[in-house]
Amino acid sequence: MIRRLFWLLFAFSLAGLCASSLALFAGPSNEVALWSQWTFLGLSRPRWEALHYAMGLLAVLGGLGSLLAGGRRMMALEEEERSAAPSWVLALMTFFVVVLASVLMLPPGGTLVNLSASLKAWHAKSFGEPPIAGAASMTPTDLAKRLSLDPAKALTNLALHNVKLSSPDATLQEIARQNGLAPAAVYETLRGGREPKAPTPPPVQTAEVKTPPPAPQLPADPPPGLGRLKLSDVCEQYGLNLSAAVEKLTKAGIKASPEMTLRQIAQTNLMLPIEVYDALRGVPPKAAEHAPAQAPAPAPAQAPAATPAPAPAPGPAQGVAQPGHEQPAAQAPGNIPVPEGLERMTLAAFCRENGIDTLQAQARLKARGIVAFSDMTFRELAIENNLTPEQVMDLVVK
Repeated sequence: MIRRLFWLLFAFSLAGLCASSLALFAGPSNEVALWSQWTFLGLSRPRWEALHYAMGLLAVLGGLGSLLAGGRRMMALEEEERSAAPSWVLALMTFFVVVLASVLMLPPGGTLVNLSASLKAWHAKSFGEPPIAGAASMTPTDLAKRLSLDPAKALTNLALHNVKLSSPDATLQEIARQNGLAPAAVYETLRGGREPKAPTPPPVQTAEVKTPPPAPQLPADPPPGLGRLKLSDVCEQYGLNLSAAVEKLTKAGIKASPEMTLRQIAQTNLMLPIEVYDALRGVPPKAAEHAPAQAPAPAPAQAPAATPAPAPAPGPAQGVAQPGHEQPAAQAPGNIPVPEGLERMTLAAFCRENGIDTLQAQARLKARGIVAFSDMTFRELAIENNLTPEQVMDLVVK
């Protein structure tokens, strides 16, 4: 009876182990599964992992019991066999060959690893990935701070879309479970991904409804994280024509392809990311310089009669520059101490906390041959340019 009991436990646990192994092998990774709330046969990935470990333990116990209870009978020689040596040699050779092939990433182990990786990559493209690791376990406020978003606006977006929060410390995964959503849907709501479609201001003005072509347009200020998107994804998100966008960049002398991100386009053409974004919007890069250049042009025409007039004109201009103290403002951040968590801080968040213009900081980095986006962290800038985060901070504030 005992031998039969252990054998049945081993058989049943082996069946459960095969099912859980198949679910974990072909399913998405843990981050993608939690982010998209993936399930298979009604079980989430953490539940499949618990089932897999339990079945593995039960299979080990059943196998050991079967060996102890019926091992002698299994290893007993049959009448036509003279020695058990051939069986031992064949078993050991098969075992060591499989182990060595797996260590060297050869079939069958290496093939299974590559197949599982390709399946998980396909799941990541299908369901989407979190913006940062562990995003599903963060609160909306913490996630907004890590992504350089406004925490108050993030909570407001959730309230406008009737997403309930059980407590201020509730994580995205808990909020999603409470509202019957996936953590990815909660993230899209708090960052305002669906906000431009909700207000619907264009239908109010009948004149704009009659002219649909100007409707798809990029915002004046680039949203955080836009530099990591491909050009094709940017056009799809804002309803732009992809071929027209590539042609517009080509006319501006910028080499680009739909598969390249905005950051890669800027690095390839040795320019600032904001310049690529302005070229994509169709804004002339030096429009601000041409406007003041035309302003003093009519002044010489009225030079004989309006000689006192130009004097007050530069007066207020200088008066604005002096109280503003732009040069002292640029020198003041030089005394800024290194903040805690500088490696995880983005360039936009650092400039906002210390009163530094983000565009001016990007220009300073570009003068040193560093192409930076506002949503890049100091750790990313340091790794890409073989510097330390403190050295990148010195280039920004000086």
